[in-house]
Amino acid sequence: MRRIAILSIGLLAALPAFSQTPAAAPAGAMGASGAAAAPKGPHPKSNAENDALLAMFKATDPDAQIKAAEELIKTYPDTDYKAQVYLVESQAYHQKRDDPKALVFGDQALEADPKNYATLLLLAEIYSRSSKSTDLDLNDKLTKSDKYAKDALALLAVAPKPKQDLADADWAGIKAGQQSQAYLSLGFSALLQKKYDEAKANFQKGSDMYPDPLDMLYIERAYADAKRYDDAIAWADKASGSPNANDKLKQIAASDKTRAQNLKKTQTQ
Repeated sequence: MRRIAILSIGLLAALPAFSQTPAAAPAGAMGASGAAAAPKGPHPKSNAENDALLAMFKATDPDAQIKAAEELIKTYPDTDYKAQVYLVESQAYHQKRDDPKALVFGDQALEADPKNYATLLLLAEIYSRSSKSTDLDLNDKLTKSDKYAKDALALLAVAPKPKQDLADADWAGIKAGQQSQAYLSLGFSALLQKKYDEAKANFQKGSDMYPDPLDMLYIERAYADAKRYDDAIAWADKASGSPNANDKLKQIAASDKTRAQNLKKTQTQ
């Protein structure tokens, strides 16, 4: 199964504003004076901005997303969608494995909208998965990661549907995927802090909510890095036994399991 991309919820919320160009006011939107009533909430301020936003959201590769985001902010510095633009750029850099830049733009996205749970989830993921036990600022990074994950969970618990025509079941599934991501970040953070029971509980909760075999492999490798080989072997088995695992992923899980077993033997010798 595939978790809906981190930007998808933001897109669902933003797209209604792009469904018509600002120059075309809807029926009934005329005020008493005959002038078009001002749109409520975030909206593109011109047809050109509208087109630039759509182009950015439709870009399919990270480099194109980054270029579109940078051009949009340069051309429309007062856009109502500043948080989404910076989030697109942060996510793109994360996909390019350039997490230092991803964090820079993630922080700008969070400054523009402190209650954007997509941004909080992305930052929590980056800090919890890119941090190393040898980092001198590890405690600061994990404190941020935990705060962002918990804040995202609190916001998701009361978040309304971003689109009213979104089915309740679909929204519940989207939320479960996002909540799962928060619990996984808490799990990776706890593992780095050697809070093994806490890590186990969060990993299990996240996997129960959204059983993605790729996430299971990330968990397995995190346990292997922590030299918790029994746990690594168990998660490799979960990944390979998942009904959602394809043949390639099963092969990777089997290889990882063999590696963990060999490392365990070396550890006990």
